[in-house]
Amino acid sequence: MKVIDDSLGSIEKEYAATKAKLEKDLKELKAEYEHKLEQMAKDKEEKWARDRKTF
Repeated sequence: MKVIDDSLGSIEKEYAATKAKLEKDLKELKAEYEHKLEQMAKDKEEKWARDRKTF
């Protein structure tokens, strides 16, 4: 039984570490994606403002 408990404990530790890493990676990707969307929206608004001035 001790071998099974040790093995299960090892698997749980690895799972927790992997889960934490993936959550961190996902949070970073989401922040990067939102930043890119904000930048694209800002660029589009600036382009529209320039286009309005030309008309």
